[in-house]
Amino acid sequence: MFRKVWDCIVNRHIAPNTDPLELIEAQRMNLFAFSIGAVLIFNGCRDLLFGLKINFYVLLVLGIFYLFLFFFTKVRYNHFVTLFSLELFMFLIFFFSSTTGFENGLSLYYFVIMLASLFIFNSKKTVWYNLIVYLTALIFFSISHYYDFRIFTIEGADNVLFSENQRLITFLQVFLGVSILGYFILTKQFKIVKLYQQALRSEKIIADMRTKLNSKDQIDLEGIVKLAMNDDIAFVPKVKQMFPGLYDNLMELNADMSTDEFKLCALIKLGFTTKDIAEYNHLAVRTIQTRKSRLRKSFGISADVDLYKWIDTV
Repeated sequence: MFRKVWDCIVNRHIAPNTDPLELIEAQRMNLFAFSIGAVLIFNGCRDLLFGLKINFYVLLVLGIFYLFLFFFTKVRYNHFVTLFSLELFMFLIFFFSSTTGFENGLSLYYFVIMLASLFIFNSKKTVWYNLIVYLTALIFFSISHYYDFRIFTIEGADNVLFSENQRLITFLQVFLGVSILGYFILTKQFKIVKLYQQALRSEKIIADMRTKLNSKDQIDLEGIVKLAMNDDIAFVPKVKQMFPGLYDNLMELNADMSTDEFKLCALIKLGFTTKDIAEYNHLAVRTIQTRKSRLRKSFGISADVDLYKWIDTV
C-alpha cells in the first residue's frame, strides 16, 4: 500500500518514455512539491493546537493550494512559478517572525529555502535564480535583525507553552527539512552518477561487440544493449532476431533450454559481467553466480572453460 502511494507521488505527471535524466529531475520535483503542501498543512495544524488560528488558516490554504497544484496541474515545472513560490515562502517567514517577535527563531527557515533553491535551480539556464533567492533572504533577514518589530500582534502568540517550545520546534523542523532536502540532492546525484556509469559501460560493451563482429552497420547494438540494461521484456525476442544462429545452436546443445537460460547466454554473449547482469536484473551477484553454475551443468560445460569464450564458439 505504502509503495503504491509512494509511486503515485513520485511518478505523477511523468510520461512513460521520459528521458532518464529528465525522469530523475521530475521525480525529485514531485517529491519536493508534495512535501511543500504536506509541511504547510502540518505546520498549520501545529499552530492551531497553540491557538494561533490566523496562522492555521493561512498555512492551511497555502498547503491545500500547493497540493492541488501537485495533483491536478503541471505548473510546478515552470521555473518562474517555483521562484515565486520560494519568494512567497520567504515573505511568510519574514511576516510570521516579525509578527511574533524576531527572537522566535523562525528565520532559520531561510536556510531551508536557500537549500531548496540550490536543489531546484541547478541548470545553467536557472542557476542565476539562486541569486534572487539568496538576496531576498538576506534583505528580509537584515530588516528583521536591525528593525525588530511586530507587524501586528496575533492573538495567542504570547502563549507561554508556545513561546517555550517555539525555538525547539523550529530547530527540529528546520533540521528535518534540511535532512530531507539533503536526501533528495544525494539520491539525485547518485542516480546521475549511475546513469553516467551505465553510459560508459554501454559504450565499452558496444565497442567490444563491434570488434568481435567486425561490423558497424548490420546490428543495432545500441538498441539491444539498452534493452538489456533496462531489463526490458523485448530483449530476448530482439536477441533471437539479431542473432538467429545463437538460439538455434543453443537449442541443439540443450533442447530443454529455458528462456531464462537463453537470456543469460545472450547477456554473456554481449559481454555483460556477473556484476552487470546482477545490477540490471535487480538480483544479487551470488544469484547470478549460481545461475551460471547451473548453466554449465545444463550445457555440460566444465569448470575450467571460460563461459565468455565458449559462447563465442556457439
